[in-house]
Amino acid sequence: MVLSTPTLRPELGQPAGTRASSFRPDIQGLRALAVVAVIADHLFGYPLGGFVGVDVFFVISGFIITGLLLREHNKNGRISFSDFYRRRVRRIMPIALVVLTVTTAASWYLFAGGRARSILWDGIASSLFAANWRFAATGTDYMQADGPVSPLQHYWSLSVEEQFYLIWPLMLVVILGFLASRFSWSETTARRVLGVVLIAVIAASLAFAYGETFNAPTVAYFSTLSRAWELGIGALVAVLLPLLARIPAVIRLVSQWAGLLGIIASLFVVTPATAFPAPGALLPVIATAMVIAGGVGGQRYMSPLTNPVSRYIGDISYSLYLWHFPVNVLGAVIAPSMGIMGHLVVIGIILMLSVASYHFVEDPLRHSQWLELPGRKRHEKAPFQLTVKTQIMGIALLAVASIGLSAVALVKSTPTNEGTLVAGVAPVTPSAGATGAPATPEGAHQAKITTALQASVWPALQPTIDDLGSKGFDKNDSEGCSPATPRGKDCSMASLDPEKLAVVVGDSMGAAWLPTIKAALEPEGWTVESMTYVGCPFLDADTVAADASITHACPGHKALVSAAIKEVKPALVIVSNLYNLTLASGVTGDAAVSEWEQAAITARGDWLEGAGRVVTLAPPPAGKDPKACVTRFSTPHDCTSQVTSTWKSFAEVDQRVSKLVGDNYLDKRSWFCSADQKCPVFIDGTIVRRDATHITNEYATKLAPLLKAELTPILR
Repeated sequence: MVLSTPTLRPELGQPAGTRASSFRPDIQGLRALAVVAVIADHLFGYPLGGFVGVDVFFVISGFIITGLLLREHNKNGRISFSDFYRRRVRRIMPIALVVLTVTTAASWYLFAGGRARSILWDGIASSLFAANWRFAATGTDYMQADGPVSPLQHYWSLSVEEQFYLIWPLMLVVILGFLASRFSWSETTARRVLGVVLIAVIAASLAFAYGETFNAPTVAYFSTLSRAWELGIGALVAVLLPLLARIPAVIRLVSQWAGLLGIIASLFVVTPATAFPAPGALLPVIATAMVIAGGVGGQRYMSPLTNPVSRYIGDISYSLYLWHFPVNVLGAVIAPSMGIMGHLVVIGIILMLSVASYHFVEDPLRHSQWLELPGRKRHEKAPFQLTVKTQIMGIALLAVASIGLSAVALVKSTPTNEGTLVAGVAPVTPSAGATGAPATPEGAHQAKITTALQASVWPALQPTIDDLGSKGFDKNDSEGCSPATPRGKDCSMASLDPEKLAVVVGDSMGAAWLPTIKAALEPEGWTVESMTYVGCPFLDADTVAADASITHACPGHKALVSAAIKEVKPALVIVSNLYNLTLASGVTGDAAVSEWEQAAITARGDWLEGAGRVVTLAPPPAGKDPKACVTRFSTPHDCTSQVTSTWKSFAEVDQRVSKLVGDNYLDKRSWFCSADQKCPVFIDGTIVRRDATHITNEYATKLAPLLKAELTPILR
């Protein structure tokens, strides 16, 4: 990403007659601000808009790389693709490959086979600068969207930049070289044409970003096409340098300070709920451009950005960015209950690795003769020499990190736990409170939950962690009704006996309950018909799914389901939706709960008119994804979750809607959690969820007797 670009050495497009300085300390400070914001967001979850640091990087990158290419063209009358890409490889690849290798190796040690293999493929995609498209694809794959985060996910931004720089230098050559020569343009005319082309690129990319943000938000976030405008804004500043240098110094200074305040404001104004990257990224992108543009012509010394600490953090920002995410993700695996001391240790390790990487890998190789043609000498400064102060700082950081790692190793060095995860043979011993013969099936099930919560080692788990990644829904049960959905089935039920017909509607949660419902009803002579559609909750509200095709098809699917139920009048309809949905209106919090309530009233009242009985089956409380939390270092306690306040809010509304429309509401959190709201990741040796929300088929089937007992009095 932009952190990988060389430090600006700026004659970069300076107008004739001005004195070119050799360094932009304000840009180094911008890098520092951006990387600190990103790290704080990922490590502490605050500020909520810390992720906009990546957008700051994009603008800086577009400015610096375009400026370097313009300078090369002004000096040599040409742009050398081979020189440009040699510089990029020498600057980016060494430390990027080091981090990829270390992270992949650590992942193979920490994780079970399925997740380790997935991270390996992430590493391969990252090394080929295609990580953004891989993460866009897995993010829109419904069964992967809720999966564990990859420790290499941050490589997506590096991929976006390098894809942009496969095209942008070529466009410069065409405009400044071929077209300028063909039409005998002056340098000023060529710059004007270049500026017009850039404005067109920015406008097209921004318009595309707007559309994708609202139709396919995951793809929009990772797509080069919806991010190109951010790099283009930086490039436009570089093209406009001669004009910007004519602006009075006072106005440029005001621009810098206003831009800095804009970046800081974006850290708090922009949140994960903001439509992003369009229009959400506009504030940090424009603000960054203002800081860079204001620094043209020598007005570059702003103490928050140009002090020695900010400049040094800016120097090592590329290494900081590369190391921070895998250290954070893998550190959470080794020490899941990380307190303030744990966070300090993680910060120490990130700093230690980054300082060492910058001084011993990144900077020396950047200034080396590696990849240069034989006999060709590069005229650059010698690599930065470590001062005594820097050596002392590095030793201190190394000591802090070593102490932290030793402490973690001592706490987590329990061979019993590691061995049981690999062998999977540790028995689950019933607790004292779970012995004897509970009076009811529900009581027996609660005893199993109590036993699971008391387990200190991993039992033999079914399904295995390695199998969870391949678990999915039957396509005939989860892809909606044709012709509304592209891969749906014929939902006609005219040939079925309505007296013994149970129809299941809802989103992926309805599909996840199907094994339970079928095992409970089919032995009693019922026909269970699925009309579920993943990503499409059965609500009278427009919702946004990770897959744009689901978002578009959802309203038509719900209309077909309602029409079919009104026509056939089945004896039973079971409704189940997830509680974590994205409303097209964009509202969140209490407003989302309120809109959800009104949407549920219409759907379960008017839309299901004619159904004999309607049962609303609440989703299980969300838990920890076993693919992420079950590792060689974790214990069952590390994977225990609690019922959230958000889940409780939706459950209360769900129950209120049922009373209003007259259906039957089943809140069966007791099938997943103890009386004190603690929820184990496995019960009776069976993994409860395949991810954070969806029940495994194996556990769903085990719940059939309990569901049958609940439905029997309702169906009398």
